[in-house]
Amino acid sequence: VAAIVLYAAVTAGFQAALMVPTEVLAEQHFAKLTKLFKDFPVKLGLLTGSTSTKRRRELLSELRDGRLNLIIGTHALIQKGVDSHALGLVVIDEQHRFGVNQRKILQEKGQKPD
Repeated sequence: VAAIVLYAAVTAGFQAALMVPTEVLAEQHFAKLTKLFKDFPVKLGLLTGSTSTKRRRELLSELRDGRLNLIIGTHALIQKGVDSHALGLVVIDEQHRFGVNQRKILQEKGQKPD
């Protein structure tokens, strides 16, 4: 279900974010969504605490200027400096594993996230 709404947000011209509690889960979601969207015009990125500084800079630049449609990551998504061009949807997997403030920070990065 999450993949469908993420795709709907992207095709509507928005960016989307999927935040998960662990790096392993982020990597699994990234691999699955990359495979699922391989034939569609969706550019995905993976941002975790283990993302190299160089790759992190590239991802943040692509996210800010709108070249990245879908960002998947851990709490790294709520750090300062992670800004999007047109974030329209935030999906939080296993939201009970994040605090209220953590969820709110990511939601506030968007235009009017649902």
